[in-house]
Amino acid sequence: MFSISEIAEAVQGKIEGDPNLRIKGVCDIQDSQSGYISYILPGKYENYIENTKATALLTSNSIKIDRKDKTLIRVKNPALSFIDIIHMFYPEKKSCGAIHSSAIIANNVNLGSKVEIAPHTVIENGVEIGDLVRIGAGSFIGSNSKIGNGSSISPNVSIYHDITIGNNCIIDSGTVIGADGFGLISDKNIHYKIPHIGSVSIGNNVWIGSNCSIDRGTISNTIIGSGTKLDNLIHIAHNVIIGKNCLMAAQVGIAGSTNIEDNVTLAGQVGVVGHLTIGKGSIVASKSAVYQSLKPDSFVSGIPARPHKNRLRQDVIINQL
Repeated sequence: MFSISEIAEAVQGKIEGDPNLRIKGVCDIQDSQSGYISYILPGKYENYIENTKATALLTSNSIKIDRKDKTLIRVKNPALSFIDIIHMFYPEKKSCGAIHSSAIIANNVNLGSKVEIAPHTVIENGVEIGDLVRIGAGSFIGSNSKIGNGSSISPNVSIYHDITIGNNCIIDSGTVIGADGFGLISDKNIHYKIPHIGSVSIGNNVWIGSNCSIDRGTISNTIIGSGTKLDNLIHIAHNVIIGKNCLMAAQVGIAGSTNIEDNVTLAGQVGVVGHLTIGKGSIVASKSAVYQSLKPDSFVSGIPARPHKNRLRQDVIINQL
């Protein structure tokens, strides 16, 4: 348990209530428990304050609350600070540095300090693995690939040869990185597969969810920039370039040689055709199909994807017909 004063110090918050109150853990604002702490955001969860059983609440500096018998900790960004509180009660598991006897590791693999390798992992020649890396059971790391410090490879991940993964990345189970892209040359109704001699380069602090497929480039590399987060079941085709701090929800598909600039958000089931540029800061609504390049800070929706406000106006007119 931690006291309110300890929690407030960790998140640099201001206390309203009992600083000596002991907190057992974190809870949801609705599925709440006495003795636990939750958080509320302006305009979203105020209606739950009356009935929540949580003893303490993390909230913003601006929101006005009748706290009654609750103890409050006020911070600038409650959702972000709540992550720090979760880490207090549930610290991330540190790499123990154990290598299971069933793991198959080539002789010329370069392992950093405190690398954890689970059962039945296969690591081929020339692989470089940084400090504090964790590799889950049944994963495969192909020759000459590099994995940066602090990264976590979940069970049953396949990383092909010559792949580069940065520091503090998370690759979830079932993901395949570096398979050949769908590159074909057709001649007289016969389809010839193009050899893919490029690679995949993944920056730092990237999260790739489960069952994703990141294809290697044909000659140049497929690139995923630092800070980008990919949900489950996403396909990134060959030669795609994804910028920094992008967000992609489940079942997004990006065709080959498209450039996704920094801070782009693609909602669930968005499709983007090949050889486009999606300008920085753009947002594409769910189930949209993007057939044309987008200027920076665009907000589009639908099939084909068009500016969202224009589409709403068109829907109003159509409904009046």
